[in-house]
Amino acid sequence: MRRVRHKYCLLSTWSPVVAWQRPRFSHQPAADRVQLRTGCGLFCRKDRVMEILSRDYNFHFHKATSDNNPAGTYFGEPRVEVSLIMKGSVRFIVDGRVRVVHAPCATLQAYHVDLHALSNSDQKVQTMWCHFSPDALSEDDWSVLENLPAAQPIPPLIPSLFAGALSLQQESAAPGEHDVTNHMRNSLGRTILAEYIRGTQLAGRTRPLPKAVSVAKKALDSEYSRSWTVPKLASLAGTNANYLIHLFKTYLGEPPMHYLWQRRLDAGIQMLQSTSLTIDEISHRCGFRSPAHFSRRVKERNGAPPSRFR
Repeated sequence: MRRVRHKYCLLSTWSPVVAWQRPRFSHQPAADRVQLRTGCGLFCRKDRVMEILSRDYNFHFHKATSDNNPAGTYFGEPRVEVSLIMKGSVRFIVDGRVRVVHAPCATLQAYHVDLHALSNSDQKVQTMWCHFSPDALSEDDWSVLENLPAAQPIPPLIPSLFAGALSLQQESAAPGEHDVTNHMRNSLGRTILAEYIRGTQLAGRTRPLPKAVSVAKKALDSEYSRSWTVPKLASLAGTNANYLIHLFKTYLGEPPMHYLWQRRLDAGIQMLQSTSLTIDEISHRCGFRSPAHFSRRVKERNGAPPSRFR
């Protein structure tokens, strides 16, 4: 559960906001949304990004683990936040817009009004996050940050930067060292923000998939209803299971079985929207264990039951 020093509200279950608010879904890949645009629709200039990164911000760092315990945090003031979802999934409501982020993933929230961060009751969730007050940001700066991809695979340098900043924050600085410690922590925060932005730019550079990933991905995309296992996929792709998992995480940002469940969910939601098949029929065709399993996974990812898509 997130524990913060600032004004917050702990939620023992899903936020009531979700009950009436129709979520806005985005299935667009991060790589397709990587180009930065200003509010007037022009491509963002590099000097604008550099200006954002050169300013002084007061960063705060946190980490939390939630073991099968539904929990949430509410922030009711403007902030810019970079989060790492190391395990599990987190449901963010950012100024009324809903998205669900699955580990391993880095995500950015730039919000004017408020943020709800909610975890599920049936999984362990491990997160780290840092935030700063956006008082020094101009409207153009806000536009840059709001148009960054909201999520991406975790850039390699960011976890160690978080670890260093959290270590500094926990230290009891001796007299005269407090300013130096704060400067180091804030420098690490700016570097994390810079790495997030750099990661979105690197994600836009397409690179060919290794043959093993391409073969396994094609099989999952076309035969998602089959009872796949990682060893079966690895055998089909001509490699071993551990290496296939490594390749999927490197090139697709998630392990093979997580990719498979997302593919099944995408197919199921498409069937809900475009066919008159029952939930029982859809869950069977898409490879879910039961209609209840399908319904639960749809609600976990999108914040709404299958009936919302009819």
